[in-house]
Amino acid sequence: MKDKEFAVVDIGSNSLRLMTGRWEDDRWKFSAKELETTRLGYQIEETRHLSPEGIEASLAAMARWQARLGSVPVCAVATSAVREAADGQAFLAEIRVRFGWHCRCISGLEEAALSFCGAAAGVEAGKEAVVLDIGGGSSEVAVGRDGVVAWSHSYPLGAVRLTKKNQMEEEELAALEAYCSRQWLPAPIEPSASLIGVGGTLTTLAAMELEMTEYDPSRIEGCVVLLDRLSYHLDRLRRMGPEGRRHVAGLQPKRSDIIVAGLAVARSFLQRYGFDSIRISESDLMEGVFYRHSFHDAAWRGSGGSGL
Repeated sequence: MKDKEFAVVDIGSNSLRLMTGRWEDDRWKFSAKELETTRLGYQIEETRHLSPEGIEASLAAMARWQARLGSVPVCAVATSAVREAADGQAFLAEIRVRFGWHCRCISGLEEAALSFCGAAAGVEAGKEAVVLDIGGGSSEVAVGRDGVVAWSHSYPLGAVRLTKKNQMEEEELAALEAYCSRQWLPAPIEPSASLIGVGGTLTTLAAMELEMTEYDPSRIEGCVVLLDRLSYHLDRLRRMGPEGRRHVAGLQPKRSDIIVAGLAVARSFLQRYGFDSIRISESDLMEGVFYRHSFHDAAWRGSGGSGL
């Protein structure tokens, strides 16, 4: 594996991401992540199918990446939208035929485990970590220590899934948070546990907190956002119209319509489990695939079923 380059493509409900990695000096060295917003999971609850526009945009993005990657081995990881869609496996089959990539639709629990593996890698030995991954179609929670997951669950709570309209009234936000709070299961979380947040909703929260005019992953990594500040951003964005949100520092215009729902999921989680802050990480499922050395796992070369 020395000096060999690999790539991971994360096929999410809201966006596609690409990251390459090279094994050097007994550790992984990663490229910056690239992102394309494709909305593959748009209206999936109503249609039970992937968005036709999302499929077209996703295949176009992957074609551009494949032209650059050439013979670099690729693992494509499909999550919530492809898991639920009636045409999800047909979409993965199309990817295999067009690009020759290894690709799989992973289960919610595997998604939680991979996110934990990526995000909690730097947590001090012996300390419990809780990883909250808020995606477009689902949210995953994993609890563990020293790289081992002790408890995890996947919830149908995603920023795209829960966005029903551009402008949410105060009572509608309260109802959404109450709904989210009812979903969270009792979890074995220690009072001293470290809460780590990953996914586009939470990295965007950090970018807004830092008032970024240009996205800088190195500043996002480790950014701590207090619950009070999360509430400030959520309530301010809810009051804004869709156009006003497009001009908020740190908030990408293509995420401006789903950010309120995503932050509502985050606030309900912190309040449900008694956290007063969350530390944001840029490392997530994608790093987890590398750390698990999934490129050498036969499960990724099969027909695409779940489970490593």
